[in-house]
Amino acid sequence: MREASAHAAMTDRAGGCWLYPLLLTMETSGAVILCWKAIPLYRLLIVDPASYETRERIWVWALTAIALIQIGYWFRYRIKPALPQLHNVLLGHILLFVSRLSFVVATSVFSFVFIAYKLELDAARYILTVVGLFSLFCYTLELQRLGSALLGLEQRPGESAR
Repeated sequence: MREASAHAAMTDRAGGCWLYPLLLTMETSGAVILCWKAIPLYRLLIVDPASYETRERIWVWALTAIALIQIGYWFRYRIKPALPQLHNVLLGHILLFVSRLSFVVATSVFSFVFIAYKLELDAARYILTVVGLFSLFCYTLELQRLGSALLGLEQRPGESAR
C-alpha cells in the first residue's frame, strides 16, 4: 500500500514520468553536439596550435549546445521531476563511467587552452570556452545523479535518510 502511494506521488510530481527523460535528452543532445564539434577542433589544435583560426560558425553550434545543456539542467534542478523507477546496477555503473569520461574531455580542453598553451583568443572566446566547460560539468552532475539513482544510492522523495 505504501509503495503504491509513493509511486502515485512520484507520477504526480511535475511532468509525471515524461519530463525527466525530455530534459535529459536536451542535455544529452547538447553534450553530443559539444563533443562532436569540439573534439575534432581539439585534435587540430593539439597537432599545431599556431594553425588555429577563429571561425564564426563555432558560435552557432557552441551556443546551441550550451543552451540545450543549461536549459535542461536548470529546469530539472528547479522543477525536480521524478527520476525513472528503475534499479539497474550495470546501467548505473555505465552512467557513472560515462559521466567521469565526459569530464575527462572537459578537463583536457581546459588544460590545453588555459595551462599548456596560451592560445590567442579574445575574451569572448575564453568566456565561451569556460561556459562550455561548465555546461559539461553540469551534464556530468546529471549523469552522476541518474547513475546513483539506478544504483539505489539517490534518495527519492518521501524516503528518510539512511
